[in-house]
Amino acid sequence: MVDSAVLAGTRIAVVDDHRLLAQMMVDHLNRRGGVAVTADVADIGLVTTLQRLDAEVILLDAVFHDDEDGGLRVLQEMSDSDAEIVMLTGVTDTLRHAEFLAAGAVAVISKADSFDGVLRQVEDVISGLDPMGATRRAELARQLAVHRRRLADDDHDPLSSLTSRERATLQNLVDGKTVDEIASMRTVASSTVRSQVRSVLQKLDSHSQIEAVSIGARQGMRPSGD
Repeated sequence: MVDSAVLAGTRIAVVDDHRLLAQMMVDHLNRRGGVAVTADVADIGLVTTLQRLDAEVILLDAVFHDDEDGGLRVLQEMSDSDAEIVMLTGVTDTLRHAEFLAAGAVAVISKADSFDGVLRQVEDVISGLDPMGATRRAELARQLAVHRRRLADDDHDPLSSLTSRERATLQNLVDGKTVDEIASMRTVASSTVRSQVRSVLQKLDSHSQIEAVSIGARQGMRPSGD
């Protein structure tokens, strides 16, 4: 159980697309002495809202509904913040965890842990302890370095395996369009576009749409300017 003396007065923002889970966490943290509030992932000014809240600790979901990179974008946009940002996620891909840490997250906590277990890890962060451990951090950093070296290989053309439709989908992502916007443009179901995006990520050995867009940009793709 989280020690109220550790949390006393600590300003905490919880950002999760599962509103019930977010509210449960806020209620528990407040009962332990924290000053916790929720922030809505649907808020188009979410980063501004978080800056205004001036939270010391932000518990940030990695995936916002169907937006696999929602949390990562917020994390990157908050890079200059003094807040300690903890990724609270159901994502199991270790390379994604490594990306979160490289982007500035102080820790990655799995939603698969028990509720009390998650709270204990939050307490560790607030206490200045590392809930992940040096060994795990070093392994994640190694995996990410290997992955990035492979992508940086000048002889490797990652786009060569994409079909014309998959290239078009990647171009739409480079243009900044969402899955729903792409589906509307093509008059197809969003699930069809999500399937194409998954195929693009798999073929590019990419673990997020942001990384796929970066790969496309390195290969010369530019926003169409529509």
